[in-house]
Amino acid sequence: MNKQQALSLIFFLIIFTFKGKSQLSFDIVIENYQDSIVVLTSYYGNKVKLIDTAYINNSKFIFNNKVFPAGVYILVSPGKSKLFEFIINNESGFAFYADSQSYQDVKVTGSIENRVFFDHKRYRDKAYENIRELIDTVSNGHYKQLSHEEIQYRLDSIKKELIKEEERIIETYPDLFMTSLLEAKKEINIPDHLISDSLQSYLYYKDHYWNRIDLKDERFIRTPILDKKLNYYFDNIVYLNPDSTIVAIDSVISYARPSDEVVSYLLWYFISKYQNPKYMGFDAVFVHLVENYFSKEDVLLATLSILEKLEEQSEKLKPLLIGEPAPNLILIDTNGHFRSFREINSSFVLLLFWDYDCTVCDKEIKELQKIIDTTTFDLKVYAVCTNSDLTQWKKTILSKNMNWINVNGTHSITSDFHDLYDINGTPRLFLLNSEKKIIAKYLKVEQLLLIIEKQFMKNKI
Repeated sequence: MNKQQALSLIFFLIIFTFKGKSQLSFDIVIENYQDSIVVLTSYYGNKVKLIDTAYINNSKFIFNNKVFPAGVYILVSPGKSKLFEFIINNESGFAFYADSQSYQDVKVTGSIENRVFFDHKRYRDKAYENIRELIDTVSNGHYKQLSHEEIQYRLDSIKKELIKEEERIIETYPDLFMTSLLEAKKEINIPDHLISDSLQSYLYYKDHYWNRIDLKDERFIRTPILDKKLNYYFDNIVYLNPDSTIVAIDSVISYARPSDEVVSYLLWYFISKYQNPKYMGFDAVFVHLVENYFSKEDVLLATLSILEKLEEQSEKLKPLLIGEPAPNLILIDTNGHFRSFREINSSFVLLLFWDYDCTVCDKEIKELQKIIDTTTFDLKVYAVCTNSDLTQWKKTILSKNMNWINVNGTHSITSDFHDLYDINGTPRLFLLNSEKKIIAKYLKVEQLLLIIEKQFMKNKI
């Protein structure tokens, strides 16, 4: 499939997941159900996707000869109330029997997968109920005669029995998807000899994090587990650094090959997460994804127009990545001379894009003046006004006492500053080092000294 043939819908319409799947049939009987329709949905990462509907027919809801990829499904009412979950996994001709008064005791025939699923759900629900009862009883002042150790012992005993039951299922039914779900949710056990060493424990946990889930298994896309594990791994385990994140992404994607479906799911997950990153410098992750994956291989559901937009955004961001030389600006100053920030000889140069009608700019400039007047760091400011009225610009500079290199962005020898620096609002600040490479961007003035101090210490090492 080339780019021109790419499907026209993205991410939520996953028609491609039906490819090569066999047709299934199953029935649902719900006593005391007031509606004539049930809605079948499935998990899709952290979303829930509409799959099908069924109308009552002779007291049954029949899903007949439909193509359903394996995963965890959710039956809901037309009013979007959740009725119950179940598993589809290469079984057909099964049936569910439930009562709308309580969906805690769903019966199933013809499906070993779902019999084990519902039996375990009942066992787990009972264990959690026992834990809640014990906690509530203690909170209400009962069991005063019990020590804290005894209470903790009872809680641990319940949890151990639950773990034992899950281990029994894993050992007894190794081929069920239910077993894969239980395995994927198990904690990583740190070896005893590493527990006392926090660094080694962390490295062991990180290295073994994906051991219990087969990322090539497309069924996990249709569960909430994969998305949760991805979020936790990249938000809490991977070192908060663009380079570390890129290495981790490449590893995770390699684990998912050769499944085109899972690889594509992961790529859309990552592009969504890092297209507008929360942390400075992580736009490098977005550029990496576009250059190394979207532009080089067929990503399912990536249309030609979407690819063009991603590549366009990547091309805009690439010259502005931290560590890159700042694009040159040659702009007119208040004396009518064209000036470049590259002529400035100082340890740090701050590029300030500002607007004299911008109240936030006014506040940032006042804070910046305080820093310039008091700091011992060798810092110079190259202030780019985005307004075209040169007379008002000069008046504002005088009124604010901006004794910096002041230039006007609308009178330029170089390319439009909006395009060069992706300026779509003010204020915008870029901090450069003595070599005029970007070391911080889109920062606030209150962050300036801390960033300079860190960079200063880094340069000393």
